[in-house]
Amino acid sequence: MLAIKDLQVSFSGRAVLQVTDLKLAGGKVHGIIGLNGAGKSTFFNVLSEVVNAEKGEIIHDGKPLKYPDIAYLETSNFFYASLTGREYLNIFPKTNPDFKLHVFRDILQLPLDQLIETYSTGMKKKLALLAILQQNKPVYMLDEPFNGLDLESNRALEMIMDLLRKKGKTVLVSAHILEPLLHTCDQIHLLQNGRFIQTFEEAAFPEIREKLFAQLNQDLQNKLGQAF
Repeated sequence: MLAIKDLQVSFSGRAVLQVTDLKLAGGKVHGIIGLNGAGKSTFFNVLSEVVNAEKGEIIHDGKPLKYPDIAYLETSNFFYASLTGREYLNIFPKTNPDFKLHVFRDILQLPLDQLIETYSTGMKKKLALLAILQQNKPVYMLDEPFNGLDLESNRALEMIMDLLRKKGKTVLVSAHILEPLLHTCDQIHLLQNGRFIQTFEEAAFPEIREKLFAQLNQDLQNKLGQAF
């Protein structure tokens, strides 16, 4: 169980993230959704200790969550262009005994012996994914993991998240596109103006689109009515 309580983050004196009480069960995939500026990246950065919270606690299985407990796939990753994909993976510890690189290489169709500077955006995303999968962590955070992936790799990623779920991992995933989360998540948590306002169980997933876009739809209708 990942429990977050009374968490607050401010930038320039303005509160951008306030999490009163959020519990994320282990062995489940948790979607984190919200419109641009809702606070998704800030939330992930606080959990990974990239950003410090002014107050609050983040507890995993009775102990404070620390960076070594987390495998974090960021939206954008830094790569040394002169390295091959295989050399890049060697930078990271391989602590997952079940990880079979040659199998994932074939599934994701990744040329590990080519220089990273020859990789497409999607190939770089897949390489960064392999770097976290070869590490055995209790918590996996995937920030916009579907960006840049082809259809085959998107499906592979969905199945990989299902395997992490079955291994009892706590998986957090965000996406700008709602549909992948509907297919992969056990719960989806709606973040709005820095606050989690609702948690949706799978049976309530059809309600998410209306809740997420209610205010946006009204604003767009008003503006488009003036444009045409």
